[in-house]
Amino acid sequence: MKKFRKLSTNLEFNIVGAIVVLLIVFSWVVSIIGYISFTNSFKREYSKSTYHIARTAATLINGNNIDKYLNEGKDEEYDKTKGYIDAFCEKMQVTLIYVIKVDTEDYKKFKSIFNSIDKNSDYTEWELGFERETTNKEYEKVYKKIYENDLEYGTIYRKTNLKGKEAHITTLVPIKNDNGEVVSILCVQRPIQELMDARKPYLINIAISTVVLSIVAAIIAIIYIRKQFIKPTKKIIEEAKRFAKENTASKRLGNISKIEDIKLLADSINKMEKDMMLYIENIKQITAESEKIGAELSVARTIQENSVPNNFPAFPDRKDFEVYGSMTTAKEVGGDYYDFFLLDDDHLVISIADVSGKGIPAALFMMVTKILISDRTLMGGTPSEILSFVNERICEHNKANMFITVWLGILEISTGKLIAANAGHEKPIICRKNEYFESIQDKRGIVIGAMSGAKYSDYEIILDKNDKIFLFTDGVTEATTINNEMFGMENLLKTLNYYKDRSTEKIIEGVKKSIDKFVGKAPQFDDLTMMCVELKDIMDELIIDAKEENLTKVIEFVNTRIEKLKLNDKQIKEIELCVEEIFVNITHYAYTNQNGKVEIKVVIENDEIKIKFIDNGKKFNPLEKEEPDKKLPASKRKIGGLGIFLVKKYMDDISYNYEKNCNILIITKKIINSLQNKL
Repeated sequence: MKKFRKLSTNLEFNIVGAIVVLLIVFSWVVSIIGYISFTNSFKREYSKSTYHIARTAATLINGNNIDKYLNEGKDEEYDKTKGYIDAFCEKMQVTLIYVIKVDTEDYKKFKSIFNSIDKNSDYTEWELGFERETTNKEYEKVYKKIYENDLEYGTIYRKTNLKGKEAHITTLVPIKNDNGEVVSILCVQRPIQELMDARKPYLINIAISTVVLSIVAAIIAIIYIRKQFIKPTKKIIEEAKRFAKENTASKRLGNISKIEDIKLLADSINKMEKDMMLYIENIKQITAESEKIGAELSVARTIQENSVPNNFPAFPDRKDFEVYGSMTTAKEVGGDYYDFFLLDDDHLVISIADVSGKGIPAALFMMVTKILISDRTLMGGTPSEILSFVNERICEHNKANMFITVWLGILEISTGKLIAANAGHEKPIICRKNEYFESIQDKRGIVIGAMSGAKYSDYEIILDKNDKIFLFTDGVTEATTINNEMFGMENLLKTLNYYKDRSTEKIIEGVKKSIDKFVGKAPQFDDLTMMCVELKDIMDELIIDAKEENLTKVIEFVNTRIEKLKLNDKQIKEIELCVEEIFVNITHYAYTNQNGKVEIKVVIENDEIKIKFIDNGKKFNPLEKEEPDKKLPASKRKIGGLGIFLVKKYMDDISYNYEKNCNILIITKKIINSLQNKL
């Protein structure tokens, strides 16, 4: 036992033992890797050759006649094609070649068109029109991808659940007509027993070879290492020990191993360890600085992301327009930005910009420009005046000779009139209601920061209800694949028109998805910034501040909704009086010492006008208010109740509910047109 312990601490014994163990492990690893590599290589070649067989077989079939065969049956051309396929099946020594038309509703069934089998197999040939269910989910997925042109061809290996059939590979390729439409699928099935049989002797041969070679290598290594490593190492240990004693004192490394010779070597390299510790300390300092820079860049990115509007919906109380923006930087921080904000209830400012360059300098330049534009816009003026002012301020302090392209517009929401100016930026793209996105011609001026004294021109765009305007930076059209192919304006318009009926958010998400698919694994080299605005049609509702000065707008809104009914003057006056009483009542009592909103909805149906008032002020049911005593003189009546009394008098019905923390009052008036009045 003592001899064994002593032997176990011997350097020579441990090195030789380790080599033997490693070589044994190596032999097994090589065997396994060889087995896997052989299998994969064989499968690739099998799949490739089967694909070529299927591709060649597909050329024998005229895709234009598939439906004809199913509907009218066999003809001379069918029999001729069937003969070609049978001959090809026998020539290629495959088990099956069959053509099927899959039910594309759920891909769970198909009909046979052509079916050729190996005469030596136990398969039964299907007749034309034979219908059966799809084998399994895997086949369903491949069928669907091929019919949707998402897959050039499919390959399926089956080794289990074969119901007595031999393991095989099936390759599926599309059959197309002259219009490029997939009309059926051709399948080629080959047995893979050859693969399974070939692996066993290969594995045995490689295992025996590696074991024999490992034993020979171990013997050679033992002889060589003993002579060239172990004995010299002992002498090096003694010299290293002496060298360590002649230098400054160092702390012993301690009992780092049970092998005595390694312990001595550890003591000798103590000085090297000290030097290494100094080196590590330097590396830590460098790493800490790098992490600090990374953390600062992360903070800068967060600041930049928060500098653009990123909470959507941006204006949840506004139903008359919709806006959405997106910015994806190429580096930690970028030089693009988009912005939008309300000047007042009826004017929306929208802008988008792109700074020359990337990284931190571009981000700083962008932030300065954004602040200048937004502050100057709040002071008033047209977009051209604002851009001229910003250009002068930038040129005064632009020692870095940077520049920025800017598109700025001010939209009057109620009329759809958009006044815009362009400082060298990409032209906007507009989609009219029920039409397509198209790039418009605008008046493009020089970029901001290029030249002092530059002048910019305003131009006008009229947006109708449900029109959309799309703004973007050149990083969108210049997104590039690894083959240096650009996304381009054609692809952008194609994508926009595909999503044209979606919301502004879905449109931008769709463009981003299309760009990502186009560029693939290519790195993003420029910032991607987009913004989309839609002028909404809200014909039957109005959301407005609960302020008495807004009464005129409320009356105009209601009159606009009911003018098509051609009511008589008496009816209109009665409705106006009731609307006034209820709206003023809300402005006075719903919100105490705070601002609030009132939502008015007009619904016309079943010969009735229903006007709904919704506010989230304090709970109050006006119907519970005691009606005034009409017999008493006005000076002796209690205050309140008269307004709701008039509403009850002029309207045919009035109801109140309190739902989801909102007061909901609905007044109803039956529609009596002039003809009815005469009757």
